[in-house]
Amino acid sequence: MKRDPIERGCSIKETAELYSISIDTLYYYERIGLVVPPRNERNGYRIYQADDFYRLNIITELRSMGFDFEQIRSYFDQHTFASTMTLMNAELSNIDDQMKHLSALKGSIVDSLQRYTRAIAAAQDEDVVVMHIPERPCLLVSDEEIYHPCLPYAYARRARERNMRLSAFHSTPCYRIDVQRKNEDGFFLPNAILLLAENLPGPADCSLPGGLYASCTFKGTFIRSPEVLESMTAFVADQGYRTAGDPIEFCLIGEYESDDRAEHISRLEIPVEPQSR
Repeated sequence: MKRDPIERGCSIKETAELYSISIDTLYYYERIGLVVPPRNERNGYRIYQADDFYRLNIITELRSMGFDFEQIRSYFDQHTFASTMTLMNAELSNIDDQMKHLSALKGSIVDSLQRYTRAIAAAQDEDVVVMHIPERPCLLVSDEEIYHPCLPYAYARRARERNMRLSAFHSTPCYRIDVQRKNEDGFFLPNAILLLAENLPGPADCSLPGGLYASCTFKGTFIRSPEVLESMTAFVADQGYRTAGDPIEFCLIGEYESDDRAEHISRLEIPVEPQSR
């Protein structure tokens, strides 16, 4: 009669296959003292037996729960019901934290998808509208002149300074621009580089003032801003308004979302007030 493997023990190859892990993983378990199987006295081969499978089952479970090897070793060093209860409660707390994180991440993704949808719809006609916009909290990235290729570094550095998660897709960069100055590529130069803080972790450190704005969402990058600004300025005057501050550029769909500049969508806002004032 063929003996059951558990009666004769399992080789390291059989054990690795049983747990769908590599032989090197079992070598590592042995090296750090988690599972040290006895050896065959005749040939020195490892023979995994009942006590080894008991430990391997626990290790497999704890690894699936996210525990590292040091935590697992500590658990085996003091393996009581009380330590098991402590471990389970710690994992429950960890899961709660992960669920909060995933819920916040899901909300950010939904907000981004809705923002993209609104941007695409608004860019179809490139209409200019005048509207009252409430004060918007922002995070100041820089109030110094930064060349466009250096902007990703500036965002990463600011996130590091604020000890906040860097959000490439879930934030809206905006630029308060100087219409009297352009770089060699034809972009207006910014007086300030900001991130709208409505979806960012941590407190805002500046804001865009509330008030009347002429707004136009258009297809393309900020290279079109001078052209769009000219048509907006004419519209504003025809409607009985005048400009009341520096224009603001918003990147709604940009290089983070697509390398194809034809797919980019931008918005230009100009603070305005009635000419009669």
